[in-house]
Amino acid sequence: MAAHLTSEQIAAYRANTLAPGELLELDLHLAECDACRASLYENVHADTGLRDLRRDLAQHLAYAEAVACAEGAADPSTQQHLNECAMCRAEVADLSRFRSELNAPRADRSPIPIRRPAPRWPAVAALAAGVFLVAGLAYWAMNQRPQVAKQQPAPPTPAQPAEQPLTTDQQSALQLAMTTHKLERAPVLDRLIGHQGVLLGVPAPAEQLKLTAPVGTTVLTDRPTFRWQPVAGATRYVVAVFDEEFRKVAASPAVTMPAWQPTTALPRSRILNWQVTATIGETTVRAPQPPAPEAKFEVVAADVAASIESARRDHPSNHLLLAVLMAKAGALDDATQEVDALAASDAAPAALLRESLKK
Repeated sequence: MAAHLTSEQIAAYRANTLAPGELLELDLHLAECDACRASLYENVHADTGLRDLRRDLAQHLAYAEAVACAEGAADPSTQQHLNECAMCRAEVADLSRFRSELNAPRADRSPIPIRRPAPRWPAVAALAAGVFLVAGLAYWAMNQRPQVAKQQPAPPTPAQPAEQPLTTDQQSALQLAMTTHKLERAPVLDRLIGHQGVLLGVPAPAEQLKLTAPVGTTVLTDRPTFRWQPVAGATRYVVAVFDEEFRKVAASPAVTMPAWQPTTALPRSRILNWQVTATIGETTVRAPQPPAPEAKFEVVAADVAASIESARRDHPSNHLLLAVLMAKAGALDDATQEVDALAASDAAPAALLRESLKK
């Protein structure tokens, strides 16, 4: 090894970039050489002083120190920083220029005297009299107008209750209907919907009755309203309801309007059919008559009706959900009403859903 370390070796030693063997060799040399140790110490001290100088230069003058410099009252350390920092010198120069502009003498401006006119008492008196006259006329006119009743504030609109979240089954049924644009039909409808037969011989009379509801559907209530088209000249109608064994389960008194609702509950989950007999003068007409199919219907089970009524109560504005649940239970007439309500906001899907409800 040379007599003393080079500056490159000292820099590498301080940066800890030497190989292990070379580092050990330099350690041994520094332990024995006072001159190289002094050189290493001076370099470390010089670098520390340089870092301190850079830190001091990086810290600019505060506003109060800059003002003191602009007024010529800076201490030696601040003046030293000012000599080394161009940014702070520029700021002090701006403050000095602004201070000079403020201290510049201004031209004297004597105030312009304001001449106050002498009061004109006659004019003031006339003006006051006119004001009193106008006020008096206005008060008289207000008393002559009819009193208008104060408008009562409208009562606050009650807040609508928040709808309950859909169940898992309701979400699945709703998603299926929105995807297929069809409503699931109950299997019982195949037994309720009849087909027109063929009658040989003399055709049915024109005045034959036509039953409208419930026909080929299920109903939610066990007291449904039976409806039919009126016959010209008919003076009374009688309704009879039978089960599949043709046993009579309900009958109406003679009614004059084309509608009747039983006062007792009809059996649920059983296929029923009904007839109407109209009296026209001395003759009677019964419907349905061949070749028309039987007017069949079924009252849904109590738990199914309760589930649909619960959904109607919890989601009164969700017409699509109600239509899905009613169609699944076979209540085609009720489902059609919900689809018609849905058509008011979304006609395109409603038209497709209505097609799936056709008997």
